[in-house]
Amino acid sequence: MHSTWLLQKIRRSKHAATRQIAQQRLTQLLGSKRGIGMKIGQAMAGMDDQSHFTELTQSVQAWPLKDILPVLEHAWQQPVNNILESIEESVAAASLGQVHKGTRNTDSGTPEHLAIKVQYPDIRQAIESELSLAALLPKAGPVKRWDFDLNSYQQTLQNTLNDELDYSHEMKQQQRFQQHIHVPGLKVAEVCPELSSAQVLTQQWMHGQRLSEACNWPDQARLKAGKTLMQTLWKSLFEIGLVHGDPHPGNLLFQYDEDQPQVCLLDFGCMLNIPFTRRMSLLNLILGLRGKTTLNSFDAFVGLGFDAQKLEPIKAELDDLARILFRPFLQPEPFDTAQWQLSKQVNDLLGDQRWQFRSASPADLFLVLRTFQGLVHQLESLKVQLSWPDMLDASVGGQYIETALLWKFPKAAHEPAPTYKGSAKSLHVHITRAGKSPMKIELTAASALDLHNLIPEHLLPQIMAANIDIFTIEQDLHESGLEPQTLLDITLEDKHYHL
Repeated sequence: MHSTWLLQKIRRSKHAATRQIAQQRLTQLLGSKRGIGMKIGQAMAGMDDQSHFTELTQSVQAWPLKDILPVLEHAWQQPVNNILESIEESVAAASLGQVHKGTRNTDSGTPEHLAIKVQYPDIRQAIESELSLAALLPKAGPVKRWDFDLNSYQQTLQNTLNDELDYSHEMKQQQRFQQHIHVPGLKVAEVCPELSSAQVLTQQWMHGQRLSEACNWPDQARLKAGKTLMQTLWKSLFEIGLVHGDPHPGNLLFQYDEDQPQVCLLDFGCMLNIPFTRRMSLLNLILGLRGKTTLNSFDAFVGLGFDAQKLEPIKAELDDLARILFRPFLQPEPFDTAQWQLSKQVNDLLGDQRWQFRSASPADLFLVLRTFQGLVHQLESLKVQLSWPDMLDASVGGQYIETALLWKFPKAAHEPAPTYKGSAKSLHVHITRAGKSPMKIELTAASALDLHNLIPEHLLPQIMAANIDIFTIEQDLHESGLEPQTLLDITLEDKHYHL
């Protein structure tokens, strides 16, 4: 509730000083809660290294070392000074744990610098409590109107956080990524399995500059860094289906080198495992848009995990929608992402039915979109423009391209949505408010068959008290068909509703 109140002050205040104070307080509030609260703050910071919430992607107040040493000794089953020559206080505290710099001597006598990530002792219980509260959130707004599968979103969040809480799992993903993804300029730290467990992850210490500093490099260095970032995403997505799912600036370090600058990728806790079917469906769609194979947008989206029945009402628009979503892949010359205007183009094409498309998407798609959003922001920050199709061809092995060109979609992609009797095509919702602009929403006609779920719960008793039985209206529509008619025309409180 406190967070929501501060957000309202940030969004609505006309005074810069008031907004700044609210942003600082919200940053402190979310940072102090760690866990999901801090992750929300990191999401609000987005990919901007200069955001008011940037400190949530860099560090918050860390636990003192004296409170962390017992965790390490329990994990290593021996005193810390038996292993390390030294260990420093943490200057990199995050949502689930914090990182300490340690030093140990190798067999050759050379000191080895280590990054030791330690999970907060009580964070798992805190996460479980927060997730149980999240499960109680009611559907509202577009989530309710367009029948989003909120349970799937909550399950995706829970699965992702459970993975991030298991440092042994993170270690294995980091090792797999390092073993299979070989891109010029990419560095992934070597892990130390003998000093790692479910609560402690030890690896090579990485140094470098942040994205905001790399933006000031010479042109050629920035260009090569941008190529490394793009090749890493295409190769990891299409070849092994293991994608870094948390591309905020705090998880990248850059090492300047005139010949080949290095990009250090950090934190492999949030990794996306993309099934082969979905990878080939996406690659087939991109190749189809480029004219290299038959374009079949509907089957490709279903192969990506979209709900075929929910896509059916906008099937005719899917080719044009795909051309908007994947426009950078259709332009052979370097693409300026600042000119994309993705949201505007989608809105111009679909209007309110963009929510139909979003509700049809699989719950984990927002994590994949976040990786694309991260890449776009990184390229814009580096002031780099690249040819997306050329980089795709250079990054992905020929066998994957050949497989995608000949890809056969599952039969389920061809199952048509259920049909309904009647000639009506749309459900129009008009809400008039005194002194304010009217709200106009257009839904599919079939939405009327679930009318009671479209109406805010607090209004249902008032509608029933006016001798209007919503459930009888729904039953009549099922029996007689979806024909043009007025379903509801009533004034409640200070609003007039016309359906």
